[in-house]
Amino acid sequence: MTKARLRKAARSDMDWLYATFKQTMQAYIENTWGWNELFQQHGFLDNLPPGSFVILHDAGEDVGACSILEKPDHLWLEMVLVVPQRQRQGLGAELVRHAQALAAAQGKPLRLSVLKINPAQHFYLNQGFVCYAEDAWSQKLEWLPA
Repeated sequence: MTKARLRKAARSDMDWLYATFKQTMQAYIENTWGWNELFQQHGFLDNLPPGSFVILHDAGEDVGACSILEKPDHLWLEMVLVVPQRQRQGLGAELVRHAQALAAAQGKPLRLSVLKINPAQHFYLNQGFVCYAEDAWSQKLEWLPA
């Protein structure tokens, strides 16, 4: 097996990133607020620059990605995506460890929001995140560097 590697996303990756987002998140968003394709596609492409993503490449294919946005006092883990056929193989944890390493290097907390109906909520808690706020639909989680 080839060792997975991270690479910066390029504009040419945005179609794959959106398709992976849709494939992995549509059911949760649809069950929470309803899915509007035009709204989701424009929101994704307009608010997430390619430079915010790193892509995990393994065994000759792109298998996952994460988007990290820099805020004045923390890093925001906008999303972690792993293609369904490669989930539960440690790839998501590898992406989270990458984000945690960036936050630790800057001495900043790493924060995210996860829908309550998304089972990834438990995954993030297992990665050392704790809940610091919530609303009717989501939990806000935070990881603090040592």
